[in-house]
Amino acid sequence: MDVSHAVAARRSVRGFRADPVAPALIERLALAAARAPSGGNLQPWHIDIVAGEAMARLKAIMSAKLDAGGLEAAQYDIYPRALAGAYKDRRFQVGMALYGAMGIERSDTAARQREFRRNFEFFGAPAAIFCTVDRMMGPPQWSDLGMYLQSFMLLAVEAGLATCAQECWAV
Repeated sequence: MDVSHAVAARRSVRGFRADPVAPALIERLALAAARAPSGGNLQPWHIDIVAGEAMARLKAIMSAKLDAGGLEAAQYDIYPRALAGAYKDRRFQVGMALYGAMGIERSDTAARQREFRRNFEFFGAPAAIFCTVDRMMGPPQWSDLGMYLQSFMLLAVEAGLATCAQECWAV
């Protein structure tokens, strides 16, 4: 598979098969993605792979938090507070398309909340990677992390795996 095909084939999947993914494959992808550029070769990303019992425990913890009424405040604004213009329009349009594809009306708050909860179930994926940077890092290192993540996701496409980048875990 060439890079152009991988870029064209990459998408955010929100429904995964339960088939396990070999930990060695995920580790291989994570190591290969580390060839992504980073300023000063800092390679500021830290990767944690979660699957099996650890994933089941994490899902149970998050379900209990959501059942108890919510999550902590996000560590950063996932979207700018003053989102406007084309940015706001694109976000609205993708939301309408996503919920529309699932048959969820904009007014159906309960169904929208159920779908939101699926983020914390990894949309049924058998494994997940958490990617973090040290708090001392700044915007350039967040950019480095983005390049790492894109490399990982394209390598996953090449390996026949689907992904869904999520920021809901910033809470």
